[in-house]
Amino acid sequence: MTLTTEPDTEGLEIEADTTVGGYEATQRKRWPRYLAHAILIIAVFVFVSPFVWAFFTSLKPESEIFATIYQIIPSEPTAENYVQVWNEQPLDRWVMNSLIISTGIVFFTVLLDTLAGYALAKGRFRGRGITLTLVIGTLVIPPQVVLVPLFLEMNWLGWGNTYWAIMILFIANPFGTFMMRQFFMTIPDSLLDAARIDGCNTFEIYTRIMLPMAKPALASLTVFTFIFAWGAFLWPLIIVNDGAMFPLQVGIALLTGPYTSNWGQLLAAAIMAAVPVLTAYLLAQQTFMEGIALSGGGKGQ
Repeated sequence: MTLTTEPDTEGLEIEADTTVGGYEATQRKRWPRYLAHAILIIAVFVFVSPFVWAFFTSLKPESEIFATIYQIIPSEPTAENYVQVWNEQPLDRWVMNSLIISTGIVFFTVLLDTLAGYALAKGRFRGRGITLTLVIGTLVIPPQVVLVPLFLEMNWLGWGNTYWAIMILFIANPFGTFMMRQFFMTIPDSLLDAARIDGCNTFEIYTRIMLPMAKPALASLTVFTFIFAWGAFLWPLIIVNDGAMFPLQVGIALLTGPYTSNWGQLLAAAIMAAVPVLTAYLLAQQTFMEGIALSGGGKGQ
């Protein structure tokens, strides 16, 4: 009696078909990712290339900027433009003004926005919904609408050519209030109830529990506010007419003349103005991204 065994080719064919089908499905799933990466690479090139061009052009002598405009990397780089703009212009005073203004705006914005966000997220008071609607509604009002009334008000108060006049327009940002409110909504209410049982009042809950847990959101709000305050131009240009009180952005604008401009010094000053913003973002990059991810909002349980 002889037993013969035939190979099971049907199972192999099914497995091969499954493997090929799975490979094709995987490839189809990867195409959106490849497309997204390609779009991001193109976007990075579009946004970074002007900064790279400005940096290398600032290292060229003034006589070679337009003579070698298509040669991005200078043949003989020099820091002459940086030295001249620092020595010939009150750049140190402008930088100090911008630091004072930006620091003040960041401090008051973080303080007021966290208090308002905490009240709107965890407070129980009549009219909370209407107040939140009004806060969100102010986001659609352009700041240019209030420039003239605010200018008259600042002059009436005698605040012209002061740091307070520049900062008053930017503190208590409604975007920051909404952002902190969304983050505080993710903190469970049971945690606050436990703190009240331990004897904490509302302000102690805010300082001892809410703020320490909100470090990622605070980092995001700080970076957002600092970038916005550092780049402020229109309102300081309107409210300040004393050259010693100009922030850096307004001072850089004065380097352009009616008929000609020193483009080397202008680009050098612009590069120096961008360094603090890039530094602030790089130092807080990790917590900044965490704050963005965690500020999506949700009902605390």
